[in-house]
Amino acid sequence: MATHTTLRLLVLAAVLALAASPAGAANIIIINNDGAGEGFNDPNMPDPSWGCPDGMTLGQCRLNAFQAAADRWGELLQSNVDIMVSAQMNPMTCSGAGAVLGSSGTTTVMRDFPGAPFPGTWYHSALADALAGYDVNAGVSDITSQFNSNLDDDPACTLNWWYGTDGDFPGNWAVNPDANATHFFAVVMHELAHGLGFQDFVNLQNGQFLGGYPDVYSKFTFDVSLGLHWDEMTAPQRAASAVNTGNVVLDGPQDKAAADDFLTGNNIDLVINAGPAAGTYAALGGLFGGSWINADGLTGTIELTNDGSAYPTCGCNPLIGFTPGNIAVIDRGPQAPGTSCQFGLKALHAEQAGAIGVIVVDHTVGALVNMAPGQWGRPVTIPAIFIGKTDGDTIRVALPQSGTFGVVDVRGMHANGFPLLYTPAVLELGSTISHYDISAGPNALMEPAVNLDLYNDPDITLGMYRDEGWVIGAIFIDGFESGDTTAWSATVP
Repeated sequence: MATHTTLRLLVLAAVLALAASPAGAANIIIINNDGAGEGFNDPNMPDPSWGCPDGMTLGQCRLNAFQAAADRWGELLQSNVDIMVSAQMNPMTCSGAGAVLGSSGTTTVMRDFPGAPFPGTWYHSALADALAGYDVNAGVSDITSQFNSNLDDDPACTLNWWYGTDGDFPGNWAVNPDANATHFFAVVMHELAHGLGFQDFVNLQNGQFLGGYPDVYSKFTFDVSLGLHWDEMTAPQRAASAVNTGNVVLDGPQDKAAADDFLTGNNIDLVINAGPAAGTYAALGGLFGGSWINADGLTGTIELTNDGSAYPTCGCNPLIGFTPGNIAVIDRGPQAPGTSCQFGLKALHAEQAGAIGVIVVDHTVGALVNMAPGQWGRPVTIPAIFIGKTDGDTIRVALPQSGTFGVVDVRGMHANGFPLLYTPAVLELGSTISHYDISAGPNALMEPAVNLDLYNDPDITLGMYRDEGWVIGAIFIDGFESGDTTAWSATVP
């Protein structure tokens, strides 16, 4: 007999067990809970800059964008039970760039249903249905979501929604950039992910489990300092663990595999293997490009690039005469008017020329910088690292020469090899534990702030879902790039 709990109401009920049937692609249905003339039913015409199709009302445009994000999750996940999402647009907190964008979560939680991998464990409603093969709590929506309508009409909001669904996001790098544009599609992707499984059911202030039972998310929440999962701790230990900064991870094997394939190296040693420049040089991995797995141990002939321009080593144009299979050296500068370009574009040109890796050399002496993807970096698949000017000047005179990348540590990953969860020293209800850490690079969908370079890539989240029991129904190929990695301070509970 399965038991379910309606969050907040804590109503328990018994549900008869039905036979499970094979799962197919998930069908996510949006239930519009807005009243007439508001939210998803707003009859007004949107501003032309908001990304809505010509002639479409604001309400319908919002609903279309929401459904597009739901469809994206639907093609990724398998379930033969419709996933019902109750949705509204409501006025929410808005103070400049500190606006709350939205909130979402499972409506009910289930345990001890047929097909549950762990007994005595709470599961999110949609996941429970997928595992059981039938609607465990029939007649009740699976996910409840709301989004901030103030972004469209409150002068106090610096941010504004953009409702396009084709990835042509007008962020910092558009022809007519809108620095305050906020991608509704990406935010809905993030929020639905909470309701689908990226959410714990623990009172983080006292560490108590809901109804005294652990949840499936907490079974993979691991405190490295204690060497315990959250379902193995006392309530006070869980409360302390929630603010154990930098020491709490998700340690599911599929989540680790997804993190290994996504996260880039942070500190990286560049070893020149022979010649007058032989030695080890400090580098920083980019916030885009090939994962740390692809970077660690990468060895090849290092070659200076030529893009055929007045500044041929800057890589702002397609490369000329580059030897496929080599590692490309590209200069950051000289930053003269009309000659500079984004790091992501440099790396993309190198990859298109057949490079297996990229070394970007600074144009001035100073601290190493974190290379943001910009408009073109997200689809780059080769490792990209950044070195200082002095080291670059030493190395370039000895080229071509064999070099090797050696990863020292990984962005967003604990030294034990698992992805970090967000555990700030001061508890942030709605953000703590239920997100990956902000140190992740590239930017992950489930960080506590939705970054401008995100669109429809579920990245590490799919690994976490596999650990919880979801069957993934599609292989994602990232062919989208847009925006900058600069995160505005809007929070997404």
